[in-house]
Amino acid sequence: MGEKSHALYGWIFRVFPIRFPALPEESPVSLEIETMIYLTQEERDRIVQTLLPNVTLTRNDLEAKFPPRKESVVTRFAPSPTGYLHVGGIYMSMICERIAHQAGGTFFLRIEDTDDKREIDDGVWTIVRGMKKFDLRVDEGPIGPNFSDVGNYGPYAQSDRVEFYHVFVKELLKKGVAYPCFMTEEELEAVRTEQTAMKLVPGVYGAFAKWRDADAAEIEKAIAENRPRVIRFRAPVGLRARRTVFDELRGNMEMDDNYLDVVLLKKNGVPTYHFAHAVDDYLMRTTHVIRAEEWLPSMPLHFQLFEAIGVERPKYVHCAALLKIDGGNKRKLSKRKDPEANVEFFFEQGYLKESLIDYLANIADSGYEAWKAANPEKSFFDYELQIERFPKAGALFDMGKLDSINKERLSAMGKEDFAALCLDWAKTYDRDLAALMEKYPDLAFRALNIERLSEKDPKRFSKISDIRAQLSLFFPETFEELRKNAPAWPENVPADVRAKFLSAYAEAYDPTMDKDAWFAHLKEFGKPFGFAATGDEFKAGGYIGRVGDLAMILRIALCASKSTPDLYETLLALGVGEVGRRLAM
Repeated sequence: MGEKSHALYGWIFRVFPIRFPALPEESPVSLEIETMIYLTQEERDRIVQTLLPNVTLTRNDLEAKFPPRKESVVTRFAPSPTGYLHVGGIYMSMICERIAHQAGGTFFLRIEDTDDKREIDDGVWTIVRGMKKFDLRVDEGPIGPNFSDVGNYGPYAQSDRVEFYHVFVKELLKKGVAYPCFMTEEELEAVRTEQTAMKLVPGVYGAFAKWRDADAAEIEKAIAENRPRVIRFRAPVGLRARRTVFDELRGNMEMDDNYLDVVLLKKNGVPTYHFAHAVDDYLMRTTHVIRAEEWLPSMPLHFQLFEAIGVERPKYVHCAALLKIDGGNKRKLSKRKDPEANVEFFFEQGYLKESLIDYLANIADSGYEAWKAANPEKSFFDYELQIERFPKAGALFDMGKLDSINKERLSAMGKEDFAALCLDWAKTYDRDLAALMEKYPDLAFRALNIERLSEKDPKRFSKISDIRAQLSLFFPETFEELRKNAPAWPENVPADVRAKFLSAYAEAYDPTMDKDAWFAHLKEFGKPFGFAATGDEFKAGGYIGRVGDLAMILRIALCASKSTPDLYETLLALGVGEVGRRLAM
């Protein structure tokens, strides 16, 4: 074929792109005839052998190694080890775990570590530990000793599966569904500049796909010169093509079909996410791909890849992303901006894992909250999720709602259990506080449990980290720091009167009195110092203040704060000796 004819036919196929009819779900798809324009089978075979000379495995070998599973439902969580574990990852893992296990299926963990530039050293440890913290039962994955693989469908890290991807790339190259591309970074940048000027979508496609229709001589020359290359997918459609995709939650959706010749293998021979996920989900026999709605635009490409490979694709479920209110607008929880995006944040703050699980379950399934109210003794792992009840729009992550759930759990705990939990938390996240709790165990116990489990229980702890503020009022060492910034005394009480009252009350305080007797005693005790016992007495005149002023003076003297736990309970918790010491200061 001459050079002019070559260019003419290339132009025709770009301007009038080939379109493919919808194909039955159960039918393998071959794109050889529609996508291969110039190279003969002999030329393709020769080029493939030169590009991938060491690929000796075949698809048959892999299918024999990874046969279809007996389970009807197989789900996976497939994070990248590039940083901390996102709370959205736990959210998706919970859903995947339930969808699999409630059907008697398998839930596995796959590590998508093909982006070595962003990978962190302890990334896998962070993921596995985080999932264990939330009691998520993973059946297969790097969950053995030292993150060794458990299961028959591994390796479970993509970096150890490169040879599998090469097997399928070799097939696609032979069928003409993929091609080597030798465009340099400078050429790609020039294309982007041209597309920007023309207000076109950036990317390699159509007339911008320089190597899509290259002849065998050009390709073999580039290979012989050892020019850096990637392997690209030959998109089967052009611009303006449409495709109907089906999502188990959202139903049929008509979308723009993919027309980009995306990269399948990078220059280093490692696959991109799009290609790796298709190969892996086929070989690992995933039945349901459950992921965030941000992947919805990728569905046409992913459908094309499964069709090109010639296998049945898994079912897709795209869940609503976790959002937050920022400046009156909703946006996704951000790893960069939001500390609560990191699951470790919740442990550092002292949220119970059960509280976060219940809260995320409320978001995931609209029926969960009512079920939990009716079955308080049961856990999320007893619940059967229903895909049709998943939210389709962005799900708001409401810290206030989580605080409420956690507060109720903490408030319901027995006093001994709560004190032990607080100490365990402090040993991990606040060692100075833990040291004081261990130095003053009885004082810490009394302070933590002021009015807890009573009719007037104030339920003051939304999270365990809230104990810092309360306990700092009680320990002598931390109280000294608080006194440096103590609030002003009531202005209506002269300093000499205040000093005399505090000195006298240090001698008069009697911890054996019940609350009513104590308050009656305080009202009468204040009269000689000019404080009315009642509002009517104060209105009658002759007093500098009333009993509320006395209580405020005691709060400031005892706690260096105007806002304290119940004053009677605070006095009891401090004990006679510490009360006397503080009132004498």
